Amino acid sequence: MAWVAGDQLQGGKYTIERELGKGRFGITYLVKNRNSDRLVIKTLNDDLLQSLSQDERARLENMFYDEALKLRGCKHNHIVQITELFREGEYPCLVMEYVSEDSLANLRPSILSEPDALRYIQQIGEALIEVHNKGLIHRDVHPGNILLRKRDGNLEAVLIDFGLALNFDHI
Repeated sequence: MAWVAGDQLQGGKYTIERELGKGRFGITYLVKNRNSDRLVIKTLNDDLLQSLSQDERARLENMFYDEALKLRGCKHNHIVQITELFREGEYPCLVMEYVSEDSLANLRPSILSEPDALRYIQQIGEALIEVHNKGLIHRDVHPGNILLRKRDGNLEAVLIDFGLALNFDHI
């Protein structure tokens, strides 16, 4: 774990509230900025970084930043938005909007109506078209990586966790 609750990043610009999730490659944290807005910061997994040689680590960090820059260009209502990239100590970081913690995976099938399911499928399909138009492949689309955001009284689907996204030329 890179940080714990109460840790401040970027000279106090962001304060860690808690860890949201940890995968093989990345860790995400819920943070508040100076305006008390909630955001998410993602960085590379500490355990992974410690296991790599300097060259492997540099390559992984470059891939992290390259991907973040490409994803930052994916401007779409149904894709989580990246707002900033920075380095905190030895960790590369990207700041994203905080959508919610309610994913499609958390919904009981009896709650999800057919019209809602079809609307979410269409929204994520539109998001993936944008991702593909930028030359990327998400490679990890599943209900746990689709969050629900309330906007104008309606719930809408938002695609998150691009940790496995690849350029088309990697295939």
